[in-house]
Amino acid sequence: MTQTKKSKDFTHVQKAQQDPRFFGYLYEKYFDQIFIFILKKVNDEDKAGEICSKVFLKAMLNIKKYVDMGYPFSSWLYKIASNETYKFFREENKVQEVEIQEKDAFVLLEDLNKNDHEENVQKLILCIEKLNDKQSELIELRFFEKLSFNEIGEQLGISSGNAKIRLYRAVDALKKQFEIL
Repeated sequence: MTQTKKSKDFTHVQKAQQDPRFFGYLYEKYFDQIFIFILKKVNDEDKAGEICSKVFLKAMLNIKKYVDMGYPFSSWLYKIASNETYKFFREENKVQEVEIQEKDAFVLLEDLNKNDHEENVQKLILCIEKLNDKQSELIELRFFEKLSFNEIGEQLGISSGNAKIRLYRAVDALKKQFEIL
């Protein structure tokens, strides 16, 4: 992110912290990417819209608590979106589905030292579903959302080094699942 872009966001965050009417710029700028992030998780446009509304309402109501820690403002929004999405799944007693793009599956299979045959893509999906929520979230954030370790750390409230360690453990667990199935 360029310094100008960060400064512009930071300026708008500061304005929104003083007066909620300025939150509109942040809403307009980040709505689409947060909506798509949620939609990939819930696979239902209406539910994604509801959750997204809650995310931005929560962000607007808590904007005064936001502290710039050197991460993009969007990381804070992604964290709220993840929490609201998990809350939705808990309340609805639903199992979260993982949507995997074919190209992302190939990258992950390559990382697992597996070939990209169709049966391995299907096996990969089953293996990810067998991981615990934290592990599958790490895999999703890194390989499908393409977040950096810094962004993952910010979203999960951990250091980037800890995010890296946890991701490697999740990948190891995925490899073990792959061998079992």
